[in-house]
Amino acid sequence: MEFEITRGIPLPRGKGKPRKYDIPLDTMEVGDHIHIGMAKTQIAQEVKIIRNFVLRYRHKNPTKKFTVRQMDDGVGIWRI
Repeated sequence: MEFEITRGIPLPRGKGKPRKYDIPLDTMEVGDHIHIGMAKTQIAQEVKIIRNFVLRYRHKNPTKKFTVRQMDDGVGIWRI
């Protein structure tokens, strides 16, 4: 079997998994808060998803700090 090597072919952009939440973290100022309301039965699972979203954002923007907390009626995100 023979293979041909070509140059200059751009890598196709990966689509990846679509985001469940599109939280506007880049527009938040220090002291701002976002509340995401949800049913009590969903909070434990969704707080993990939201926390991972914030951690991925922080990886690209290391100077911005956030905290994610589980609340009685949803999940809260604070810019600190």
